[in-house]
Amino acid sequence: MTDRATAYTRAVKGAAPHALEVADRWHLLQNLSAAVEKTCHQHRDCLRKTVEHESPAPPEPPLMDLPPLTLPSTQIIERTRHRHEDVHRLVDAGWTISASAVG
Repeated sequence: MTDRATAYTRAVKGAAPHALEVADRWHLLQNLSAAVEKTCHQHRDCLRKTVEHESPAPPEPPLMDLPPLTLPSTQIIERTRHRHEDVHRLVDAGWTISASAVG
C-alpha cells in the first residue's frame, strides 16, 4: 500500500514490478477531494455564470411539527436530572453556582 506519490510508485515498481498497488480509503478520498477542488477552481467562471443565470431558489418547505424529544430513563440520566434540580433549588434559595457545587 502506498500513499500514491509518484516517487513511491516508481520505487515499488522497481523493487517489486509484479506487486499489486492498492490505495486505502483515506488516500482515495484525499485524491478525490483534491481533484474536485482543482476542477471547481478551473471552472469557477462558468460555474459562477451558471448560478447567476439560474432562477431564484425555491421556497423552503414548511417546518414539520415533531413530537418533543424524550430521553430514555437510565440511571445516569436520572442522576443528572436530580443534580440539575438540586442546583436550581439551591440557586433559587440564594446560593451561588460555585457554592452549590461544593454541597
